[in-house]
Amino acid sequence: MIETPRLMLLPLSLEQVRLHIAGGTRLEEAMGVRPGHREVTEPLLSILRHFTIPFLQNPGRQSIYDTLWIALDTTLNQFVADAKFKGMPDEEQTVEIGYGTYPAFQRRGYMTEIVGAMTAWALSQPNTHRVVAETALDNTASQTVLLNNGFRPFEQDERVRWWERLGK
Repeated sequence: MIETPRLMLLPLSLEQVRLHIAGGTRLEEAMGVRPGHREVTEPLLSILRHFTIPFLQNPGRQSIYDTLWIALDTTLNQFVADAKFKGMPDEEQTVEIGYGTYPAFQRRGYMTEIVGAMTAWALSQPNTHRVVAETALDNTASQTVLLNNGFRPFEQDERVRWWERLGK
């Protein structure tokens, strides 16, 4: 768990990931959270089914890097967003982060807070020196989140810009 001024970022267990993709309010009920506006849409749904769940079933993996992290606004007692690392640090000590705010909670600064906290956590780990992320070239909201958290672009193609933040 990672705490920020407004949020608790909770890494989900295998069973919680299954509840998350089941839809409805099963996850909220299981975690004692007020139902709200949580959404699971593509491509996240496919990622959870085809990668996250199999990785969480593998005892040789570090689940903290494979699972979905869900953001709980502690005042509202509602889930507002989710994020995940896209696997364990690689041989270059790099992890990739992906994220999304539920539409009802966009433009409130949640993602800047989440990406900042998760990036700081990752860079504090002994096996991580770099965090990367990708954005569509026209996704200015996501690019602003990354810029506000000290990320800098390092590569792009006709559709995607890649960003990085280095540790100390």
